[in-house]
Amino acid sequence: MASELTKRLTVAAIGIPLCLAVTWVGGWVFAAGLGVLAWLAVGEIGTMLGERSDPLLNRVAAFLAGLFPLAVLVAGPGAAGAVAVAVLLALLGLAALRIPPAEMPFQTAALCFTAAFYVGGLLSFGIPLRESLPGRLEGTLLFFLPVVVTWAVDTAAYTGGRAFGRRKMAPAISPNKTVEGGISGLLAGPFAALAWTLIALPDLAAVAGMGRIALLGLLLAAAAILGDLVESSLKRECGVKDSSQLLPGHGGLLDRMDSLLWTIPVAWFFLHFLTPVG
Repeated sequence: MASELTKRLTVAAIGIPLCLAVTWVGGWVFAAGLGVLAWLAVGEIGTMLGERSDPLLNRVAAFLAGLFPLAVLVAGPGAAGAVAVAVLLALLGLAALRIPPAEMPFQTAALCFTAAFYVGGLLSFGIPLRESLPGRLEGTLLFFLPVVVTWAVDTAAYTGGRAFGRRKMAPAISPNKTVEGGISGLLAGPFAALAWTLIALPDLAAVAGMGRIALLGLLLAAAAILGDLVESSLKRECGVKDSSQLLPGHGGLLDRMDSLLWTIPVAWFFLHFLTPVG
């Protein structure tokens, strides 16, 4: 137990400052950082899928997934759609040339495309979120709004489930998650969002108002819970416990990002359309 805790703390001690530094620098460094995360996570999905994926297609999908954040940095959020079309065509063409019809090339390409777009496309929303406010400090603090809320929701759901959990939320997907834990997470979301904006982003709190920030926190909490369940469903489908063993004590990279793949886009859409910032 002590050894496992040491591993977890070591990974956190290295990973958190690194993430802060890359986000602080922003620009190409930040986009490249998100691209590397997408590349590694899509590789994990390909490994989990096993024989249903093709090694070459999976490597291509992982590489192309890393291009989403870079394209969005250059051309804006709309570039994700253009990249998605290019990725789809590349994977379908490669699958048709490489995989015999009896071995389901279309299905293989579809799985690889879904993995690339799911991870790379959703992570790319971190670019406009980070760049929504001028200045390195403000942009970094804004990007970490959904990150902090996600952490708070995960912690509240775990502790609430341990203390009060009785009814299973989704027993076929994740037997340890409970309705009471989910409610705890939903309640924590608005409080975490309000606390973070009041302390770190007071100008945003003044412009948006407490009601909108609380609503954002609630939406982020729901997104975090759904993102966790989606990845749990994928792992259950593939018959694995963790997406990989890349992070000692934490499992795989996708295990750490599952909720963030949902909360980062939700934060950007909410702030872009309902509470314009910048």
